[in-house]
Amino acid sequence: MLACAAVVALLMSSRASAGSIGDAGLGLARAGSTAAAAAGSSAAPTNSSSGGSSGLFGGPDLGPWQRLWASPDQRAAKPKAEVLAELKAENAWKNSLVTWMLPQAVLERMPFVVQTWFRCWVMCMALYFGVGSLWAYYAYYAFGSQLFKPGDIPVGEDIWEQIKVSFRGMPLYAMLPTLTEYCVEQGWTLAYARVGDVGLKWYIAYFVLYMTSVEFFVYWQHRILHMGVGYRWLHVIHHKYNKGDQMSPFAGLAFHPLDGIMQALPYSWTLFYVPMHFLTHELLLFFTSIWTTNIHDNLHAKIAPVMGAGYHTIHHTLYNYNYGHYFTFVDRLFGTLITPEELEARRAADRKEAQQRLKGE
Repeated sequence: MLACAAVVALLMSSRASAGSIGDAGLGLARAGSTAAAAAGSSAAPTNSSSGGSSGLFGGPDLGPWQRLWASPDQRAAKPKAEVLAELKAENAWKNSLVTWMLPQAVLERMPFVVQTWFRCWVMCMALYFGVGSLWAYYAYYAFGSQLFKPGDIPVGEDIWEQIKVSFRGMPLYAMLPTLTEYCVEQGWTLAYARVGDVGLKWYIAYFVLYMTSVEFFVYWQHRILHMGVGYRWLHVIHHKYNKGDQMSPFAGLAFHPLDGIMQALPYSWTLFYVPMHFLTHELLLFFTSIWTTNIHDNLHAKIAPVMGAGYHTIHHTLYNYNYGHYFTFVDRLFGTLITPEELEARRAADRKEAQQRLKGE
């Protein structure tokens, strides 16, 4: 799933780079930076005073945190204003994928940030209903007799309840990527627009660091939601579905809206301290809805260390284990991991002990 998001982002970024704000702009910016460097130190004050070269890709006025991350060729790269223009243009293009359905008169009166929210809401619904329906059809109807024991497939009443809870939350879920895009457009984050801005090597390095942060903090956000008021007021809504025959692909977004936003927040706040290709970030955030569809289908795929449905079903039945997002590493680190195989071994041992007690009596 993560690899797919990265590959899609690379392909889309390379296509975008062919446009008016792509490789041509990048080449001109770098050519200008090279010429300025060749002209001598007298060009440095001009660059600093203009204010156009600050930020992740700015020249002499890189901050200490940015210098820590920057590779040598980044120090004389495109101006920050150009990066922000590319990001804004890319966001406008993404909006156009959805806003075409609105009357032109309505669209002209709609603020850009509202257009972004509308696009995020529509795409969230499309992913949820599209992927969930296909998943449920193939898992329950096409191959249900092969994948599930009789009585283990969720009933329509539970699925309908999950759909209602999810649908009510989606307009609020869409506010997080909307706010994140606004912060990116203002230049408050370390997001960048083109993979070519940093090179493939650094794109991969930043991707790994970004996902490490996301994995760590999603674990703790989830674990906090199992404590005290976090559970009683918010997370209990999701944990209504705690048996195998109650969980379904449609349970993936069936949260209190604040609960769902809290668990997605690490995707956004990590942009403030790890440079990240913004389109990759957004694809990862939305692909999370596909992942949550997967981990609520009760089908254990046995692909450790991936935190698949077998692990998440244990989380729903035992509550205090397997809080992780995509992988098992953080649960293992903090002692909250139980694999499906370990749980089955424990249950087998318990059954054996119970049988021996009965024989002793």
